[in-house]
Amino acid sequence: MKKRMTRIVSLALALLMAAALCACSGTSGGRNDSGAPPPSNSQPSGAQDGQTPAPAPADRVSVMYWCPYTGNGAERVQKIIDGFNGSQDKYFVQMEYNGGYFDQLAKLQATDKANLPALCNSSSETVGSYLHSGFIRNVQEFIDADPAYDRDLYGNLISTYGVDGRLIGYPLGLSLSGFFYNADIFEAAGIDPYSLTSMDRVYDAAVKICEGGYAPYAIAEEHSGIWANYAFHREGFYTVDNDNGASGLPTRCLYNDNSDGFADIVRQYYQQWADLSAKGYMFPFGSKIKEDMFPALGRSELAMIVTTNSYLTQARDAAAEGGIKFGFVPMFSATDNGRQTGYCSSGNGFFIVDNGRPEEQQGAWEFIKYFTSPDVQVDWNLETGYLPLYDEIYNAEGYQAFVAEEDYAYVNRLIEALQGADDSAFYAFVANNNEYTPAGATCLEAVIGGTPVDEAINAMCETINTAFEMYNATNG
Repeated sequence: MKKRMTRIVSLALALLMAAALCACSGTSGGRNDSGAPPPSNSQPSGAQDGQTPAPAPADRVSVMYWCPYTGNGAERVQKIIDGFNGSQDKYFVQMEYNGGYFDQLAKLQATDKANLPALCNSSSETVGSYLHSGFIRNVQEFIDADPAYDRDLYGNLISTYGVDGRLIGYPLGLSLSGFFYNADIFEAAGIDPYSLTSMDRVYDAAVKICEGGYAPYAIAEEHSGIWANYAFHREGFYTVDNDNGASGLPTRCLYNDNSDGFADIVRQYYQQWADLSAKGYMFPFGSKIKEDMFPALGRSELAMIVTTNSYLTQARDAAAEGGIKFGFVPMFSATDNGRQTGYCSSGNGFFIVDNGRPEEQQGAWEFIKYFTSPDVQVDWNLETGYLPLYDEIYNAEGYQAFVAEEDYAYVNRLIEALQGADDSAFYAFVANNNEYTPAGATCLEAVIGGTPVDEAINAMCETINTAFEMYNATNG
């Protein structure tokens, strides 16, 4: 009991404060993990905004599902829940909204085991919070006990949601980091966007675009600290100790550790962003991605936006408004010497909660399988902009019809990249991502504002290491 209470003190207080900064519609750190697809006409029957769901039928096993979805997202999920509940007569999934990712995590930590749900979902960057939490059962336990399970998830999903190939959680949708680009600008500048496989090449392309007069701004980055980490992991480096958090709670970050040359890579990466900003080639940092960045892309005032592919709707609408063509390129590494064999996954996934009731947990697993089945996923992907989780979804007739359209043909390049990637890259498994990831955005903001790069990096490391120390003092 004492250990559980210390977790409540350390996480609930810290995360509830951070939650105030996050949107409560399934977003984390200002990032949209499920795009903005067209509105659904279906009406959700599950509870939202703190309401208590209606009781499950007496002859069913109630599977309580805490989620961060509201609005159209909740409607889409409820539609799938209704399909599952109608497909069998043993389990009955009930959805309940419990705030954003950090709100939900804090509530899970502070809730007595008897009142815990059987299922929840959260962002890919918070997998470490669940790995180190002590209140979930790894999904791999259910896979091992299920002889009918035969899916072959893409490698970046396995590395993002698992340790040593064994899944902690299960992805409900795949987003891939990278950049949207204005194809007309790139064609005029004579640049192949798929050749920009490193920050070195992105930098050179940005200089060519602006100095050649092809666009006023070459590049924008959505306000988050995740993009640098994605680039570093694609480079082949860990960003925290203890095997990137896979073998234990991280005790320090590695951005200023040059024992393997990583500190030099980090310094160069942030210096390149600082230089692009100083030259005026970077779109104003902190601008809103929907209201500012994508309209500028469509007007050919901006050449590329670093974000995830989940903003498909915004890219499509901006392109249509401006009469331009667009595409999306998977995430680059920091340098040309990067390993470049894996991609971190973005998006979010399911976690089965250890609430002491095995039947409910089994029901959660059955729902996960239903939700991620090819028939359900094709519609889910087309509605949300998520990428397929595995080849059977990608090869489905409905999805192939989608990628056959000219505007979406670039998705084939993304799938080819995932099919050829391994599971070497994964986002650090930190328990307090609410402090870890924002520190990267603060570092970038500082160097863009004129703070010397070494000073900004050291401040980032001090912030992160202090957060680790405080967390580990009560949870180690």
